[in-house]
Amino acid sequence: MFDTLIPINLWHKAPRWKRLLMIFAAGGLAGSGQAPIDTPALTLLGLGFGLWAIHQSSDTSYFSTGWLLGSGYFAASLAWIMEPFLVNLEATGWMAPFALAAMAGGLAVFWGAASALVKGRAPLLICLALLAAEVARSYVFTGFPWGLIGYVWIDTPLYQLAAVIGPYGMTLLTLVMAYGVAHARFVYSVAFIAFAFVFQIVPNIAAVETSHDAAIVRLIHPNVEQSDKWDPDKMESIYQRHMALTQADPPVDLIVWSETSVYLPIDIAKNEIAAVAQDAPVIVGYQSSRPEGFYFNSLGIISPQGELQAEYHKSRLVPFGEYLPFARVAGWFGLQRAGFSSGDGPSTLNIDGIGQIQPLICYEGVFPQFVGRSAVRPDLLVLITNDAWFGAGQGPAQHFAQARARAIELGLPMVRVANRGVSTVIDPRGGYGAHLEGEDAGFVDVPLPASLPAPFFATYPWAATVFMALCLCFVAFWRRHWT
Repeated sequence: MFDTLIPINLWHKAPRWKRLLMIFAAGGLAGSGQAPIDTPALTLLGLGFGLWAIHQSSDTSYFSTGWLLGSGYFAASLAWIMEPFLVNLEATGWMAPFALAAMAGGLAVFWGAASALVKGRAPLLICLALLAAEVARSYVFTGFPWGLIGYVWIDTPLYQLAAVIGPYGMTLLTLVMAYGVAHARFVYSVAFIAFAFVFQIVPNIAAVETSHDAAIVRLIHPNVEQSDKWDPDKMESIYQRHMALTQADPPVDLIVWSETSVYLPIDIAKNEIAAVAQDAPVIVGYQSSRPEGFYFNSLGIISPQGELQAEYHKSRLVPFGEYLPFARVAGWFGLQRAGFSSGDGPSTLNIDGIGQIQPLICYEGVFPQFVGRSAVRPDLLVLITNDAWFGAGQGPAQHFAQARARAIELGLPMVRVANRGVSTVIDPRGGYGAHLEGEDAGFVDVPLPASLPAPFFATYPWAATVFMALCLCFVAFWRRHWT
């Protein structure tokens, strides 16, 4: 399409700064397809132009073209990164734009390297290279798989394919569609874009129905501003707000609080929490420690008898927020910062009447290689989070979208409880009903849907993506793109 719209000679004769600006803008357009805008057609247009520009690059500009495309994508899709710095505007607000620039530019290195590796030799191979870049950023330096390209389809029925091909397969599918927009005849390119728009308005696949005797879970959504959460003068009143919501009628089968919702030591709080829970187990978030000097971001299950029945420590920690990467090396330069210790990885905990749950705390829910990867397949995913750090727009919307992605990919329901984000029960097809979000405060009682049989991706997480990549290699070879 772009060969028709933009003559090659005019593209190369245009001032370099204009070409670079257009590539960056195309990346931004692609990134804006993520939540809360949820318009995959924008992603196909932006990526399509970017793939076309990479193919037109010269030996000295392959890396810069891919890097600028990635910088635009991550600048647009990760703009929420600035929100935590704006909580204390006077002290840290000035850091916000630099944090976004550093994050976008750093992640874009993966896209730049992919572009330089392929060197524009075969447009289809650029799709594979960018897929490799997305996989790499999901693992390197503990990984950051937030905002994978394939997530632009989460709010459409097309993402149901993720139960077979997973998020990386959806990413490759999106890249191939963008390749079609870039290099197919004009009429076919328009058809791809129209296809994306149609999927936005097609009703989603029907939600999984719950049985009449399904367990009822109460989600406690306190709506505490981040600036108030750790204010010593307000901690007790916030705690009592949770207690009041917990003891409301009617009784339920399970009660879930959000991340770090208990400010007291759990050994002190557990009995009084159980006393108001009306014989229901309660899942709570808190900070814990061990005598050896380890500190954890923890999730605990309090039994109706007031016992700490089980405990889980967060394993996927937020770099610089919950721990200092390369802390030992930093110590050589006199830099020391206390942080949380990591837990033992994905695990399951049993709750009578509910089944095996995989506990997840905040950031852990964005890792496809972590969620659902416990030794025992869980019956239910339980994710507790704060989300007040992320502001009220893009951050909470994307965090929630990725929770829906995990449910679809694994065929498992998820209980998601946030302080200020979205609190609801997500069914195994990504649907949800009653919920609280943003400025809402209170509780909502929701029946738990049953899980689905383990889909292909849950059993063979990489098989479909590898098969798709091999097919793409064959097509590229058949079309004589290996030049």
